Amino acid sequence: MTDALVLIDPAASTVEVADFGAPQLPVTDLSAHRGDGIFETVLVRIGDGVTVVSRDRHFTRFCASASALGLPDPEPELWDRGLDTVIAEVRAADPSLAEFGVRYALSRGTQNPDGSQSPRGWAFNVPVDEKITRARAHGISAVSLDRGYDAYLGSKAPWLLIGAKTLSYAVNQAAGRYAAEQGADEALLVSHDGVVLEGPTSSLIIRRGDRLLTPNPEAGLLSGTTQRLIFDHAGELGLSAEYADFGLSEVVGADGAWYVSSMRTAVSLNQLDGNPIPRDAELTAELQRLIMAG
Repeated sequence: MTDALVLIDPAASTVEVADFGAPQLPVTDLSAHRGDGIFETVLVRIGDGVTVVSRDRHFTRFCASASALGLPDPEPELWDRGLDTVIAEVRAADPSLAEFGVRYALSRGTQNPDGSQSPRGWAFNVPVDEKITRARAHGISAVSLDRGYDAYLGSKAPWLLIGAKTLSYAVNQAAGRYAAEQGADEALLVSHDGVVLEGPTSSLIIRRGDRLLTPNPEAGLLSGTTQRLIFDHAGELGLSAEYADFGLSEVVGADGAWYVSSMRTAVSLNQLDGNPIPRDAELTAELQRLIMAG
């Protein structure tokens, strides 16, 4: 798969195709040594046309994250151009490609001598790799990890940016590595007072009978674009959809559980902390089709 990169300049409202293999980011950029920026990743599906899954939902969250960090309001037309340019570059290089992701980011940039900042943006393609396709087909296992703070802390401490999708992903990456060391595919983050939250890069949905349940984003997690797409269309599957607080025992005792995210779509959670969870293969396939339809 050919790599494509575009640089997005919010101040000049320009999009420029760049060399993926060449240096682009100065070490003084605040995203590089502070994680001071935001990002989104969308799934692109190629069929009769081009489908960017949950494109508007992602950009709405991107804007909300920018607001939380005090970054300039992203200009829709500019970021649309950046995304579409990456898609065009990838398709020109490999017309047979059926799906791939595009990640776009906005950094606070470099701090100037006068104290001002020069925000910079970029977008590039990411592959749908074998790990993703395997998880879609066979599901995953997870271990629960204490996130270290009580649920609903964000309402009292908004500066923690709990609901923003920032570039500060070191903790998320560490959780994934720890889970792998325990022999699991994923981590499931739980508040210190026992409320189930999310995976490091995914939302969690469980099924009880004809009800889909997911943790309330206000409990201390990122509001998932893929989760909201599923909830918007749950009625088409004959299911209701609700936000709720629940603990680990409810996940283990559910009729089915899924990690949902842009790139993996919906993957069944087959085991949590060594406890088996029923795998609903039919609903898993329906959720994947629903998400991929955009």
